[in-house]
Amino acid sequence: MANVDFEFRQGRLNIYISGEIDHHSALTLKDTIDAQILNCYPKIAVMNFAGVTFMDSSGIGLIFARYKFCQNTGTSLYVEGVNRQTQKILSLAGIKTINEFTV
Repeated sequence: MANVDFEFRQGRLNIYISGEIDHHSALTLKDTIDAQILNCYPKIAVMNFAGVTFMDSSGIGLIFARYKFCQNTGTSLYVEGVNRQTQKILSLAGIKTINEFTV
């Protein structure tokens, strides 16, 4: 199960995700993150994966869907704190080709 914490400061929303991201937790994370973005309307949102211990393809879907959601709200999305396993998954998915993402 995954958990998420937020910190909003000076137009930047930090999204700290921890635990395991699978199909079920990704759905919950999606709703929670979207609600917080709509609540704050940040200029920048940073998804921090330093606390993630497992992520399957649902995590990739979560990132891509948040990227599209952020585009619609005028928010730039960045990704940070990924471990080697997660970085490999993101690279295989081609996420490094999206300018806003920093892996």
